[in-house]
Amino acid sequence: MRLRLLGASLCALGSLTFAIGLAAGPVLPAGAAATAPTITSYDSEVRVERDGLLRVAETWKLTGHTGTFTRHIVTREHLPADVDHVQKVEDLEVKAGDQVKDAEVNTSGDVTSIAVGNVDGVAELSFNYVVRGAVAKTLNGTELRWSPLHGLNAEVQTANVTFSVPQVSHVQCSAGAIDANTPCTLAQISETSAPVFKQFALPPGNTMRITIGFPDGQIAANEIVEYRKSFRRSFSADPAQLLTALAVLLVGAAALYFLYRTRGRDQVDARRVVPASLFSLGTDTKIVFSPPSDLRPGEVGTLIDERIDPVDVTATIVDLAVRGHLIITELDHENEFARPDWELKRVANAPSEQLHRYENVLVRALFGDNDTVRVSELGKQVRAALGEVQDALYDDVVKRGWFVERPDRTRSLWNTLGIAATVLGVILTVLLAVFSAWGLLGLAVTAVGVGLLVLGRHMPAKAPAAGRVLGQIASIRGELLEMDIRELPDDQHAELCSRALPYAVVLGGSDRWIDALVATDDDADEDEGFNWYRGPQGWHLQYLPDSLRNLTTNLTGALFTR
Repeated sequence: MRLRLLGASLCALGSLTFAIGLAAGPVLPAGAAATAPTITSYDSEVRVERDGLLRVAETWKLTGHTGTFTRHIVTREHLPADVDHVQKVEDLEVKAGDQVKDAEVNTSGDVTSIAVGNVDGVAELSFNYVVRGAVAKTLNGTELRWSPLHGLNAEVQTANVTFSVPQVSHVQCSAGAIDANTPCTLAQISETSAPVFKQFALPPGNTMRITIGFPDGQIAANEIVEYRKSFRRSFSADPAQLLTALAVLLVGAAALYFLYRTRGRDQVDARRVVPASLFSLGTDTKIVFSPPSDLRPGEVGTLIDERIDPVDVTATIVDLAVRGHLIITELDHENEFARPDWELKRVANAPSEQLHRYENVLVRALFGDNDTVRVSELGKQVRAALGEVQDALYDDVVKRGWFVERPDRTRSLWNTLGIAATVLGVILTVLLAVFSAWGLLGLAVTAVGVGLLVLGRHMPAKAPAAGRVLGQIASIRGELLEMDIRELPDDQHAELCSRALPYAVVLGGSDRWIDALVATDDDADEDEGFNWYRGPQGWHLQYLPDSLRNLTTNLTGALFTR
């Protein structure tokens, strides 16, 4: 009975085992169980040469690897001030037993990778290579910093690293995450002064970092220094870069000053005052309007600021009117909100005085083949002719000996040089910032170019012949601003004030001369105006300031607004 019960139990147990086996799958033979990739041991012997070169011999014992085995070395260390210490892996040879294996070396970012193909099952690989740049000068003296293990995709069960060096001062080793500071299993200096490092069970993806210090003179530093690109680095203010940029600025400023003193400074004393007046006593005891040197308002404005401004042209138009060459008539307003307009009429029997060339060109530009034109009709054809008016006026001031060369051409020349120097400085700044730390030098060159561009505005130089005329203009300005206008004869008051008005428009004091014209109105009746300016129906001399102000504004807009 016992034997029968034992047989039945064994049969039931066999059936249960067979059922479990069917559910679990086939049973693998002993020794054929699947295993995760593992590095059973990593052994490295490193000889440190006197010149800082590392000669590395490694042995890797692998289990469970299939395909390509890749090991990583940290070869770039980021330091403050955008400095990187870089290591180079060279002369690599990889063997599996006596067979030389092909290996691909690739550096990406901070890590150099060595990939060895066709590594399957249980394998033993030998690596031999040299490392340059691992020894550097630090705050702690001369140190070797090396991370032989980094970012592996398998656990390293045992890592042993032994160094052959003449003499060391201190050692340090850490293992773990890249930013961790966990000490290695063992880091010591042996009795033979050979640093020995050991680490057990280094998890996948972790790093082993080794630091060895050397006494002075034992090992030469051979760090390879590279710089990270950054704004601060590109425009470094280190002594060499800063002093060089300052030197360029100082030399450039001195050169600009020299150019101005030799080429751009007026050869006259602008503060000199020469007795002169717009008025003189005629032979018949009448006051005669006689500007010195036959000065015209447009010439006065051009001589003072060395350029033709809108006020110079509008003052010339008013001057032509008061001299009897054209009449300005303010047209009737359609309503109080309507835009004012004026008619300019050429005078057929104008005075016989000879007009300057720029005045003739201006008259032709205004009227063309017509005898009248409205200010609102002065359009593109007039603006197109203004260039010829300006050319003629610039030629006039040169012909009179006030400038050696035309001021506009002088400005154009120096502005072109300034733009070229500025563009060159910008290009140089970009190139130096991208490829070096000398961006400040490029900025200094750019600043000199901008300085040349600004200086170009002041480079037209007045000739010695302009000195006396400027002195006369200074005297005339004082007369226009301070003269007691009531001293002018009553019978000539309106005529002389009108003749002085264009000069006051350019030199200042126009309001007081307009007020003097307004003061000639001694009744409440409507006024026709003057022989050069006529108002619309119902117009009074009290409206003259607003009328002339509006006329100047509309003339400037019609002639100079694009």
